[in-house]
Amino acid sequence: MYQVQLKGLFHMLCRSNKLNNNKGVTLVELLATIILVSIIATLAYTVLFQGYSNYQRTKVETELRDEADLIMASLISDLFVSKKSDLKLTETCKNGIVESHVKVTKKDGSSYETGFKNKQILIKNQSVQFFNQSVSLVNPTCTGSSSEILNSNLTSIDGVAYTVSFTLEIVKKQKKIQKEFINTIVVIND
Repeated sequence: MYQVQLKGLFHMLCRSNKLNNNKGVTLVELLATIILVSIIATLAYTVLFQGYSNYQRTKVETELRDEADLIMASLISDLFVSKKSDLKLTETCKNGIVESHVKVTKKDGSSYETGFKNKQILIKNQSVQFFNQSVSLVNPTCTGSSSEILNSNLTSIDGVAYTVSFTLEIVKKQKKIQKEFINTIVVIND
């Protein structure tokens, strides 16, 4: 009985053109459309903005890693082929900056320094130049006593395995971003 009454009501509304009105949209349809479009737009904006932020962060990390790879490749190419007996590690505190470098003395008597000295990275007494000029080395600080050096860039316990630790910094959009890199180089144990 209720089905018949509902069917009759539906036919009556259709005949009176209340449901067959093609002249415009109702307020409910308009509000539903606006809400759906705003939800989709908000989600799209969030996804795009997050994607762009991730891209920027990855780009900066890649720039720092490229420079760190340059430093490590240079240090490895020099120290990896050296003998333990040819190397002498020096760690000092100079003007509030930790300096740690290896003096390499060859059999012919010639010598050079490789490591972190004078706020630079030295490979065979030559300063390493970064490809990206906005990247800089962050030097560990000290208070003046050589015995107080806690964060040295170049350390070795046994004279065979050298731990290289350094931090690079880049400034992007007036924000300093730092990343620390740690590697180990093993020299020839003679």
